[in-house]
Order: sequence, then structure tokens, then C-alpha cells
Amino acid sequence: NDGEKMISAIEVGNVDSVDKVYRLMTEHMKLGEIDQKAFECMKCYFKANASLDEGEPSQAIALYDQALAIADRRPSQPLPKGSILMKRSRAYLERASDHRLTLRTLVEDLADAVPSASTMKMLYRTASAHRALSVPIFERLASDSKVQQAKFRQIRYRHDLYEFALLHATQDGLHATRILPKNAEAWLLAGECLAELRKLKESDQYYRRALEIDPSMEQTLLSVMERNRISQEFTDAARASGFSGDTLRLALDVAA
Repeated sequence: NDGEKMISAIEVGNVDSVDKVYRLMTEHMKLGEIDQKAFECMKCYFKANASLDEGEPSQAIALYDQALAIADRRPSQPLPKGSILMKRSRAYLERASDHRLTLRTLVEDLADAVPSASTMKMLYRTASAHRALSVPIFERLASDSKVQQAKFRQIRYRHDLYEFALLHATQDGLHATRILPKNAEAWLLAGECLAELRKLKESDQYYRRALEIDPSMEQTLLSVMERNRISQEFTDAARASGFSGDTLRLALDVAA
């Protein structure tokens, strides 16, 4: 639609300022007098892209939210809602990536805090051989256990934030395919989001649709779908070994 063509013109034209966006819309695209709210939508979109490029996904998301709020209130305007959704999806993926990095650090910290089996055996033998030391040893273990429980709660909270960001990214990606059903990049993005959520079979469906629209993606997508297949086999094997639910998702997300 006109809104998506506007985005393509902005990207291809290497527009690097909000003023240039306005000139492109009025002078080069011959759109005449631009609605102020429509311009505000594009201004938010442009600023959000800059924030995303600078590694500030949360700031970008807030700006994309503003752009989408304006677009939703002006359905008759040729505003690029599909492109904005795709960009916000990317921002949520970046936020999820940031949460994952923090999550790994927390897991490593907890692993360092948990005593090994050999250490526990040594402490037990020491407590058994020296009764006077048994009380302080067990008090220390109880205190350490509380610290470890607090660390684990931090891990669960951060993992929830990670999954929440992925869910938002997926929601935006799927929505974009409904608005831009012939846009291969939209289907590719939705497939990527579903893969991050471990919805690997559903992910492949979106990848195949992207390939139908744009056969030039074949080499890239075939390798991506092969990774999905390997990941699915690994997940199935883990479930068969007794892992399930939150524990399995947490282990896979930290290891990814």
C-alpha cells in the first residue's frame, strides 16, 4: 500500500533526518499537505529506527508504540503499520537477546554459588567427625541455601522477561504477515520469532511461505530449517529423558 511504499522510498533514499522525511513525503512523493498526526507517526518511526540502530531497543519500542497508536487512530491514512510492526518485532527480539545475556550471567553466578558434590561430602564428614563444628557448618549451609534460592528467583524472573519479550516479538511478526501477506521479509521474521519460542514446526511453515514468495531465499532458509530440525530432535530427546515444562525451556534458552 502507499504507506509501505513510503517506507521503501525512505529506506532506499537513505533518508537521515526527520526533515528529509517530510520533504520526501511532500516534494518527491507529491503527497501534498501532510496531516500533522501522520507526520508525527513517521517522525516516531524514524526516531525509533535510530534508537534501534544505536542498541536501545526499549527506547525504540516506546517510539514504535507511539507511531502505531497514531496509525491505529487514522486507518484512512496511508501509514506503514506493517513495517512499523516488523520493526517493533525486531526491537523486542533485541530486548529478548539482552535478557538472555543477563540470564546466562545469573545462571553462571548461581552455579558458582552451589557447592559441588565432593564439597558437600567433605563438609558432611567434617561435621560427623567433629561434633563441635556440625552446628556452624549446617547453619552456614542453611544461610547459603537461602542465598541460592534468592538467586534462582532472579533467574526465573529474568527468564519470564525474556519469554515475555519473545511473545511480543512473535505477536508483532504474525500481525505483520496479515497486513503484508506478500512480503517475504514479514514471513521470514515471523518464522524467526517462532523459532526463538521453540515453536519449530510452526516456524518452518512461515519459512516455507517466505520461500514461496521469494525463491531467492532458498539457500538461507534451507539451512535455517535444517537447524530447526536438529533443535527439534534435541528437544524431543530431552523430553524423552524426563525434562519438561519450565525447566526444559530455561535449560534450552540458556544453552542457545
